[in-house]
Amino acid sequence: MNTIEHMTGVVQRYVAALNAGDLEAIVALYADDATVEDPVGSEPQRGIAAIRAFYAGALRLPLQVALQGEVRAVANEAAFAFSVSVEYQGRKTVVAPIDHFRFNEAGKVVSMRALFGEQNMHAG
Repeated sequence: MNTIEHMTGVVQRYVAALNAGDLEAIVALYADDATVEDPVGSEPQRGIAAIRAFYAGALRLPLQVALQGEVRAVANEAAFAFSVSVEYQGRKTVVAPIDHFRFNEAGKVVSMRALFGEQNMHAG
């Protein structure tokens, strides 16, 4: 089982890597056979190559990411609310997802699911 400290640290490294636009740091958090479903209901990205391509697209514009409250971590799972601000063509948008990570015994993320919809996207 993963510790609360490890899982919380992974979430903090994830947020820092998104803010830094550090694709390699993000990808390093995932297991080789991981899946990313962002947003929930979309076709999951499967495996490191697909996950790398997904985040490469997400990082095309600079992001401002901030945790909103505590990381909830128990057993091999963590969930966290955060905000993502992005500016495109002079318009700022803020998205407020809750992400859910599931970890393997090696401490790598094996599943990421991002819960948000149109009601969680706002003009910034």
